[in-house]
Amino acid sequence: MEEMENDSYFNYFAFASNLRISLLQERIGAAVEEFTSARLANYGFRFNKKNKDGSARANLILSEEEDVFGVVYKIHTRYYDILCKTEPGFKLIEVQVETDTSYVKALTFLSEEDTDNIIPDKAYLNTILKGAKEHALPEEYQVFIKILASAD
Repeated sequence: MEEMENDSYFNYFAFASNLRISLLQERIGAAVEEFTSARLANYGFRFNKKNKDGSARANLILSEEEDVFGVVYKIHTRYYDILCKTEPGFKLIEVQVETDTSYVKALTFLSEEDTDNIIPDKAYLNTILKGAKEHALPEEYQVFIKILASAD
């Protein structure tokens, strides 16, 4: 797919709970268009961002040997600020992701926090896994997420 030229939209790479399109739409209060499944190279998926309740949130780390799978959504720029407010403690960074047909620039969330020995609560984990299944992310990647969620 071609990179979007229209500046009234931006590409957003979702890799955790926002994989669930219904949840993302509820959070920003608007419909979003699914763009395509994608892979972010040289990053790893982790549960290392601590919630106020002590549970873990998904996050990205730099890692030359890993990839993160997710989906790229096309979102109207009027929802940019709302999207940012949905992820306190995270910042949006620009990354380049690979789709089935090309590379596209997208924004994604990253926290510089790196807390060890925390796990996500079951509802949050299930939301991520349902989204991964909805978008047919690789089965071995879904298993990897489950393993990370149970690690101490």
